[in-house]
Parts: sequence; C-alpha cells; structure tokens
Amino acid sequence: MLVELLDFLGSLHPLIVHLPIGIVLLTIAIDVFMRNKNNSVQRVITMGWFFSFFSGLLAAIFGWFLGDNGYYLESQINIHKWSGIAFVSICFILWLLRYTNFRFSKSFNRSVNLTSIILLMITGHFGGEMTHGQNYLFENLPYTKKKISVTTLSESKRSNNDSLFVYEDLIHPVMEEKCIACHNQNLASGGLNMSSIESMIKGGNSGAGIQNGNPFESLIYKRVSYPHDHPKFMPPTGVPLSYDQIATLEWWIDNGAEKQMPVTLTRNDPKTLRLMELQYGLDLREKTYLETLTLSSPSQEELKSIEGEEYIWRFLNPEQSFLDLKFTKKKIEINDLLKVQSIKNNITWLNLADCMLNDNHLSYISNFPNLTRLRIQKNPLVTNKGIEALQKLEHLTELNLYGTRVSNNTLITLGQMKSLKKLFVWNTRITDKDIADFKALNPDVEVIAGF
Repeated sequence: MLVELLDFLGSLHPLIVHLPIGIVLLTIAIDVFMRNKNNSVQRVITMGWFFSFFSGLLAAIFGWFLGDNGYYLESQINIHKWSGIAFVSICFILWLLRYTNFRFSKSFNRSVNLTSIILLMITGHFGGEMTHGQNYLFENLPYTKKKISVTTLSESKRSNNDSLFVYEDLIHPVMEEKCIACHNQNLASGGLNMSSIESMIKGGNSGAGIQNGNPFESLIYKRVSYPHDHPKFMPPTGVPLSYDQIATLEWWIDNGAEKQMPVTLTRNDPKTLRLMELQYGLDLREKTYLETLTLSSPSQEELKSIEGEEYIWRFLNPEQSFLDLKFTKKKIEINDLLKVQSIKNNITWLNLADCMLNDNHLSYISNFPNLTRLRIQKNPLVTNKGIEALQKLEHLTELNLYGTRVSNNTLITLGQMKSLKKLFVWNTRITDKDIADFKALNPDVEVIAGF
C-alpha cells in the first residue's frame, strides 16, 4: 500500500513542479521591475521566496518519490535532482535572509536572482530531457535534422529472408540498443531484465513484461507506446522507438511472442507485410516458381527451331531465358511439337489454342519442365485422356480448357496437380455441381466457368 501511495505522489511531480517556476519568476519580476520598493513590496517579495521554497520543497519530495520508483537510472536524474535541491535551498536562504531583514546590496541581489534563474533553467532542462528525450528543447528548431530510430538489415539477411526471425532479427536488436543498458543481469532497473526473451516475458516489479496474444496488457509494449510526456514512457532518454518498431513488437506479441517465429509468417497480415516491405526492405511475398528459377538463355541455333510461320514468340524476362510461345496455324502436327523439344526447358508459357490439338499431341508437351501457363482452348478433340498426360507438369499454375470435350472426370486429375491456381472450364462437359465440389476441395484454385 505504501509503495502505491509513493508512486501516486511521485506521479504528481510534473504537476507540482510548475508552481515554484511560476512563483519564483513572478517574485524576481517584482524585485527587478518595481522601482518603489516600500515595505509592502518587500513583504510581497519575502512571501514570494517563501512560497517558492515551500512549493519547490514539495516538488522535490514528490520528484524524489518519482525517481525512486526504478524507471530512471541514477546517472540520468543526478543533475536534475541536485540542481533542484540547490534551487530549493537558495529559495530557503533568500526567504530566511529577507525574513530577518538582512540588507542586500544591488550587486548581491542581482547575483542571487541570476543564480536562481540559472538553477531553474538547468533543473527544467534536464527534467525535460528525462521526460521527453534528449535534445527535446532543440529538436523542433527550424532546419534541425531530427533523429529517427531505424532498424536496418544487412543485404545478406534481406536476400535470405526465409531464415529471418521476428524476435532475433527485428525486436532484440532494438531492445539491445534502447533498453538493455538499463535492464540487464547486472542492472535490472525496476526489477526488469531484458537481456533474454525469457526474462523479458517474466517482467519486473510491476508485473509480466509480455502477455502472449495481448500486446495492450503487456507492460513493455505499453511503456514504449505511451505518449512521450507520460511519466512511465520508455525509453526515458534518447531516441524513442519508431512507429514500425512498435508495430512489429505489437504483431509479435499478438501472434504468440515466440523466439523462433519466422518473419515469413507476416504474409498472413497484409498490413504487417507492407510494413516489412517499406521499413525493413523485405520482400516476403510468396514467390512464383518462375521468380525462383534461373535458366540459361537459348542459343541462336536453338531459336532457329521456332523461326518461320508456325510460331510467334517473345522473351518474358530481361535475362531472355523465359519464352512465351504461340502456335499460329490452323492445324498442328506432331512435327511442329518435335521442333521445339530443343528449347522445352525455356518454354514457360505455351499457347496452342484453336489448332486442332488432340490427346496424342498433349503427350509431347507433358515433359516441358518449366511450363507454368498452358492455353489449349477451342480444341474439341481434347478429352479427359489428354489431360491425364499433363499431370507430369509439376509447375503448371494456369490451364485454359475452354471449348474442349473434357468432362467431370478431368477434375479428379486436376485436383492432383498441386501447383494449379487458375482454371478455365467454360463451355465444356463439366457440370456446375462438379465445379462447386471441386472448389470446395481446392479453395486455392480460381475456377472460371463462364459469365
């Protein structure tokens, strides 16, 4: 009960501290600007120094309680504390001298007034830095470059983001920079040791530091996200945590606060995923097969196989290794498919629409290892048997069967193709019911069945 009472009185320090500031400035102003200092004016000045001393003494006592609660290091509050005590002392001495009718010379009077103002400025300056951070009085000056806390990752870590962990790579470095100097094994301010995740979760004198799944009840999160003028805001000095660092901490706590939590889990949260991209330079999108594929470009000799009227083609990537190939004649022959076998590794998109393609032809493209998009629409000779041959295409993500003779059994085959993401079955023999059943079993596949 006593500890809570002292904490409450300590929280009144920022309120009480303004009283001696106003009273002493008013007292000095009367002393300096009043030309005719009769007995009444002298009594007012004497009372002014008394109330400066009394209110300053209250502020000092409450400030002592606030500084003793473990939120501040002794090295941080020493100057503020002792300059405040010196200010209260000089107010007491001046009141006592005036109360005993001690005669002041003009030079002595100017000196003590100036000393009081200097002590007041020193005390206020270092108190402001403790509450609002270092350089608080100067950071809003025009043309002053403000410091912003930034978490940086090396190029090697960004390029290998599958091995990154939220706590180890994004949160712990921030804690190490801003918190561990005051919260470690040797110096656990407030009873809190943040040098390990276990001790950080355990917390300190005020309770658990992290409550898994509940960031707004976690004391560490609350402290760093308080308004900067809050008496319990952390860190009390230096550059505070940035928005992205606090948001990352919130996401981590909200999702279980585990030590080995991969950064890639943020893919499930679009807002956090965008934050990872903008603030940390991490591209965490699930990459398509082609984005992970490295191929050598086809030689000029190999490209001669698609010269002529049968095919038109283009490269899909700057490295000129991925080919988009389209057959242009009205009827395709087996020899046309044999001609492109030498570049089958480079063919990633293939368009064989409306060319009298049949089931036998499809067996010649079933060994295209990097084919991701296949368009064979408007070929009524294609049936379920031909689609069975396409099961070997392990990386096929898009298949257009519009206008073919495939039926419901084809969906059984397509359901076994794990890479498939988009399917066109408009104007086929597949029924609406079977399409609905297929969607239920394969929710990741987009099925286009007509308008």
